[in-house]
Amino acid sequence: MDAKTHQLDALFDGNKFYQVPLFQRPYVWDEKENWEPLWEDIQSLLDKRLRTGKAHPHFMGAIVLEQVPNPAGSIETRMVIDGQQRFTTLQVFLMAARNLCAGKGAEKFAGRFTGLIENAANRAETEEEKFKLLPTNSDRPAFRLVCESASDAEVEQAVKGKPDLHASNIVGAYRYFSKRLANWAAGKLDDESDAEALSETTLEDRLECIWLVVQDGLQLVVINLTAGDETQVIFETLNARGTELLPADLIKNYLFRKAASVAGATEKDVEKLYAKHWERFDSKFWREPVQQGRIYRPRIDLFINHYLSMMTRDEVKSTHLFNAYKSFVESAEADPNASIPVPTTPAAHIQQLAQFGDVFQAFYEPKDHDSLALFLRRLEAVDTATVYPFLLYAYASLMPDDKDEFDKILGVLESFLMRRLITNYTTKNYNRLFVDLIKAVEKAGGVSAAAVAEQLGKGTGESTKFPTDEELLTAVFEQELYGRLAQKKVRAVLEALDAFSMSSKSEAIAMPTKLTIEHVMPQTWLTHWPLPDEAKVDLMTEQKAMVRRSVMLNTLGNLTLITGKFNSSLQNAAWANKRPELLKYSKMNLTRYFHGPEADEWHEEAIRKRTEHLFGQLLKIWPASKPSALHHADDLDVELAKETA
Repeated sequence: MDAKTHQLDALFDGNKFYQVPLFQRPYVWDEKENWEPLWEDIQSLLDKRLRTGKAHPHFMGAIVLEQVPNPAGSIETRMVIDGQQRFTTLQVFLMAARNLCAGKGAEKFAGRFTGLIENAANRAETEEEKFKLLPTNSDRPAFRLVCESASDAEVEQAVKGKPDLHASNIVGAYRYFSKRLANWAAGKLDDESDAEALSETTLEDRLECIWLVVQDGLQLVVINLTAGDETQVIFETLNARGTELLPADLIKNYLFRKAASVAGATEKDVEKLYAKHWERFDSKFWREPVQQGRIYRPRIDLFINHYLSMMTRDEVKSTHLFNAYKSFVESAEADPNASIPVPTTPAAHIQQLAQFGDVFQAFYEPKDHDSLALFLRRLEAVDTATVYPFLLYAYASLMPDDKDEFDKILGVLESFLMRRLITNYTTKNYNRLFVDLIKAVEKAGGVSAAAVAEQLGKGTGESTKFPTDEELLTAVFEQELYGRLAQKKVRAVLEALDAFSMSSKSEAIAMPTKLTIEHVMPQTWLTHWPLPDEAKVDLMTEQKAMVRRSVMLNTLGNLTLITGKFNSSLQNAAWANKRPELLKYSKMNLTRYFHGPEADEWHEEAIRKRTEHLFGQLLKIWPASKPSALHHADDLDVELAKETA
């Protein structure tokens, strides 16, 4: 490779065409992290040049270019292998400077800036070669719009009614630099200490200063790759320490370079591959940060992580995602017995990522699939994404032909996860567990609800077991639910019970989003909820009764859901006053229980009876892998008496 320092003016002067490969990421620079620091550097040069007539050139980083073979006499073409964010930003800056000069009637300088943005019309063989720079595919509409607009007003008119273009970072960069340049040219950004020295400078002085800084004040190191240089290796090495490139960006670059190197592949073939299968991944939906545990990761990285775990049947560390994916591609071999085909060409890898990307997006936007939407909503309470590799596998294996079986699998998974949530078993080995589940059901002959239930039912340790009815009984009757579990988890259990309690005559009302957990017998009970006389015969008896009550207050039977409208002043009121208020303001199905004679008085025995009632519902909502006598009991009270005897 050959590295030399070049002035910005020299890079863009003459007829030159720089192309950003379509497989690079879109333009992502923003104001706080990138435009503002760049402008501060440029303004410092402008101020010094205007004040003293000279300024040392400012180094603006490095770019890596690759020569593209082209016929003699055509415009010299290079691929921008690295540094395209900086390159694109500088071009947008030049457009803002061009429009400023044109708007002020300084046609001489406007023409000079145009010469750094556009090639001579009689030399351009295609419409694309009209411009010095051709960004990656997803950025071209915004870049062309800004380039062809002669003023700020034209830019705003062109993006009107086009939300994607209006929100484009390229349009944002133009707005930013246009405003800063206009303010500097008007003297609004002058430092107070320089105000007197600069007071006699004219607008023309300032416009000329902008041109001179562009002409010889901005330098870049240009690394030109030569024959034999391994472009992909250089690209990965240059970005190994950076934080801006996503693993997905490296994977995209890697796959499309491999696709372009396939014998007989043309540039148009690769562009079609991008447009059909990858362009969707460059949208904001896929780059949006999504919380996973305590950290946030771009959605596309999460997706590829889950996809790769599914394909390799192994855990994939997020910090090793690119290398793990690259290893998967390079070692991929066709397996005629595989339930999900293993891609063996770059195009096949890209196509399969797109296929599963559609599935993964459906998990965030489930349409006409109520059971999936419900499962995913409850999965939020479990606070784990580790089930996604298996979910992708099951969806690909069964949908859309066998939706009923897929829905049954969702039911088994939900029972497993929610029972473990209630019993408060650890989630730390879920990564391994769900990857192993794929291998186990494959070995068993294929994915089915019965196979999933059987495999999950084999777990014996606390990190893998499917809680039995008896273990669920212990968690519900003998342990506090509120306080032991996070509130969103308790709320999810109560919401599921509320949905189950809906009778055929109940009006189907969407679950309110801002529900709060209410203790029927309040946590502050001493004033209006005295202990019964028999509990106060002596100090020891009274202390035992108080301890028992403090535990039962937080058990399932004493909890319900209310909306925020409930009168807070009545939360600690005596039951005779609180009950009608609770029934008035809570239209939840859970509240219907309090209409019955079982709730005429509210004390420890009433709480136990309601816990029994709700426990019976839990057994039906989330059945065990091997339901016990409790699940099938005609009289649950009799069976409970046996269990607790």
